[in-house]
Amino acid sequence: MLTSLSEQGPASQAELGRRLWIDRSDLHALLAELEQDGLVARIRDERDRRRNVVTLTRAGRSALARLDRRIDAAQDALLEPLTPEKRRELSRLLQKLLDVR
Repeated sequence: MLTSLSEQGPASQAELGRRLWIDRSDLHALLAELEQDGLVARIRDERDRRRNVVTLTRAGRSALARLDRRIDAAQDALLEPLTPEKRRELSRLLQKLLDVR
């Protein structure tokens, strides 16, 4: 959710659920937890007062940066046995799988 908000920008709760294929009730629970931790904010949409727009907070951006560093370190450890050429090939093949979706 943090990555989606960072890469694709703020979104209504409904739009965020569609982006991430998360059921509405599950989304509400996840957002409540992230909001309680100060990682996201739900703000009333000025154009449509019935909607909440979910935004990433400064703390959310910091948490995402920490998570990205941990993911990068784990990926480096996993791929360490591969040569740079083999890493590029694996990345290309994985992207091919994603492109089929």
